[in-house]
Amino acid sequence: MPKVALDEVDFQILRRLDENGDIDVDELSEELDVSTSTIYYRMENYREKDIVKGEIAQLDPQKLGLELTAITEINADYDGPGYEEVAEKIAGLSGVQRVFFMLGEMSFYVLSRVRDHEHLQKLMEEIIQTEGVDNSTTNIVLRTFKDEDRLLVNYDDEDHFAFLDRRSRWGMAYDLLRGRLLCPLLLLYR
Repeated sequence: MPKVALDEVDFQILRRLDENGDIDVDELSEELDVSTSTIYYRMENYREKDIVKGEIAQLDPQKLGLELTAITEINADYDGPGYEEVAEKIAGLSGVQRVFFMLGEMSFYVLSRVRDHEHLQKLMEEIIQTEGVDNSTTNIVLRTFKDEDRLLVNYDDEDHFAFLDRRSRWGMAYDLLRGRLLCPLLLLYR
C-alpha cells in the first residue's frame, strides 16, 4: 500500500483523534487556524484512504471480568493447511484478541484476554487441537505497564516530523526559517 502524503495540519488532526477518539471541530479549527470545513474535509479524506477506520470505544477488560492476559507462542506445521488458514482458525477462537504471523523461531504470537484459569485452559486446548498447530507455549501477564492501542500518542514530536511527507517538511522548514528571518526585519521597520 502506498504511503499517503500528510502535512502538519493532518498530523495535528490525527493526533487529536488518536488522543480522544473524537474532536471538537470548532475548537481545533481555532487552534490550528484553519476552517472547520477544512477539518471536516480532511477527516472524510482520512476515512476514504483508510487512515481512520471506524469509531471504537476503549473498553477496560478487567472491569468486564477478563482478569487474565495470556501471550501464546505457536509453532505451526505447514504440511497441512497454510499459515493464513491456521491464523484464521486461531483468530476465530473465543478470547483471542490479536494474532501475529512471525519471522523467527515461532510461527504465531497470540494475545488473549480470558476470564480465569478455566477459560484459559479451554482456549489452550482449542489452540492445541487446531489443525496445523505443532506446539505452543503460553505465558500469563502478571502486570501490564503499557497497553496502548492508539497509534500517534506513542511517538514524540521528532518522530511525528519524520512521518510528514518530505515536501511538507521542506515547506514547514521554509516557513519556520522565513518566520525567524521576517520577524526581526519587521521589528526594524516599525
